[in-house]
Amino acid sequence: MIKRLALALLLICATTASHAQIGTTFAANTFISLNGGLGFYNHDGSSTSGFYGGFSIGKWILNPLAFRIGMDMATVPSTIQQEPYRSDFVFASAEFLWDPMATFCRVHDHRLRIYPMIGLGIVMRDTITAPIPGSPDHEVQFMLGTHTALRISGGWDLFMEYKCRLLPQGFDFSPRNNFMHSAVAGITFRFTDSPFWRTPSGASQSTHEDWFFGVGIGPNFSSFEPFKTPFQGGCSMLGVAPEIMFGRNFSSFWTIRFEATGLTAHEKFDTLTQSPGQSYTFTMLHADFMANLSHIMNFQRGQRWSFLPYLGAGAIWRYDAVKFDMAADFGLFVRRYINTDGDLFIDLKYIMMAPRMGGFNNATDQYSVGIPSLTFGYIHNLGHSTTRYRLPSNYSPL
Repeated sequence: MIKRLALALLLICATTASHAQIGTTFAANTFISLNGGLGFYNHDGSSTSGFYGGFSIGKWILNPLAFRIGMDMATVPSTIQQEPYRSDFVFASAEFLWDPMATFCRVHDHRLRIYPMIGLGIVMRDTITAPIPGSPDHEVQFMLGTHTALRISGGWDLFMEYKCRLLPQGFDFSPRNNFMHSAVAGITFRFTDSPFWRTPSGASQSTHEDWFFGVGIGPNFSSFEPFKTPFQGGCSMLGVAPEIMFGRNFSSFWTIRFEATGLTAHEKFDTLTQSPGQSYTFTMLHADFMANLSHIMNFQRGQRWSFLPYLGAGAIWRYDAVKFDMAADFGLFVRRYINTDGDLFIDLKYIMMAPRMGGFNNATDQYSVGIPSLTFGYIHNLGHSTTRYRLPSNYSPL
């Protein structure tokens, strides 16, 4: 259930972004891609390979940023298989492509383009029938990659793409970190391509503007069955959740931040002895994509409150057991304008992680273990800020 809420949140933000752009329709700057190539599966100290292919549909939502939904499939031997036995792995992802040339040089119409990529989604492996039977498996996966595109004619591009998907420990019977690498070639058709219509209402006009730094702190809660007994153990399961963030408001609608959060949490509450689980220390380093609903239609002058739902992903690790894994986070970020230099904020966040990260290996729902938190803090704006607040047009200092 939590997995569906998290993915739905990002889809809603992406589809509503078209309303935040001046004079554009949803079809502007949309594209569809097909690809095929090889997949290389590194698991449990060994490596196998096989066919890899997929498709995606996306849209440029800012001058330097595109969002796309991708569906890929790899046919390779599972951890408990060897040639000629193979299994199907399906990846469903929400992905972002970044254009450095548009960010730093304001160049849009270049024939050869290289886009770094980041993505979050799920991976599913089908049932294994031979040589050893195995039940299907599904987990959260995180992706980093590069997309190199060559414009050939009209709305057509040829491209080569590399992805490294980070799969959690324990996925597909492997106790170690797992990786699915892919190297593919493909073709993209752009329905329309107008950099002018990539500029939304209230867009930042300079790469030196609209950066910010923030700090906050508050309580968190170690949750193992959030829709059944969300606060099992009461105050004994509370921890501390500091936050340090750095980011930029790319427009009055889109914000990207990088954040380090987390300090203390607890393992599962013992219902027999009525005692809290073992305390442990952890940190999560993640990137979040935020959509400002206060400016969803157009920029509102004099608007001091901003409500930004967000979704992100990153690395999470425990210090006591030296456990390292990937996790997702989503939540609601509320910002209150104070002056030109700073804002106050409230951050309601849920970190969704694998059960083994919380010391609980027998979870009936792989997506039920997580850490909700509520933090309060301050944002300091670095340099000139143009996208978060402007005085009303009828403002008078007298």
